[in-house]
Amino acid sequence: MGNKTVNSKVLDLFSGTGSLGIESLSRGCKSVHFVDNSFIAIEIIKHNVKDLKGTEGKYEIIKSDAVKFLKRFDDFKMDIIFTDPPYKVKRNTMKEIFNIIAERNIIADNGIIIYEYFFKREIDKEINNLSILKKSFFGDKAVIYLSS
Repeated sequence: MGNKTVNSKVLDLFSGTGSLGIESLSRGCKSVHFVDNSFIAIEIIKHNVKDLKGTEGKYEIIKSDAVKFLKRFDDFKMDIIFTDPPYKVKRNTMKEIFNIIAERNIIADNGIIIYEYFFKREIDKEINNLSILKKSFFGDKAVIYLSS
């Protein structure tokens, strides 16, 4: 992801601790939207970004359900979208997220969606509007790189 991150607009859905978005900030991205529905996660992200130098104004922390966020947010295109949902997330929720991204053209031309999930999860019906670029496995996790 190295060079692709520089000057990119990043969306970190299901942010958790914010590690993916924070790593993007450290690699020179233009902006990050951290989105998580958990109050605890939001507080952790706020704590984790507060001491980052030179990132003021480059990020926004949003407490929201991912689907609701994608449905209401207008006029933006992201270069990189991280989706690292909890393992218990429903298949229909992920399908709806990917459909919204594809239908609303949220991913920029040459943009990439990085989806991390439990390696035994069947995702074919979730990602049916997207193209697979690459797939990797790390222990019990799979990471898939997608484009529209």
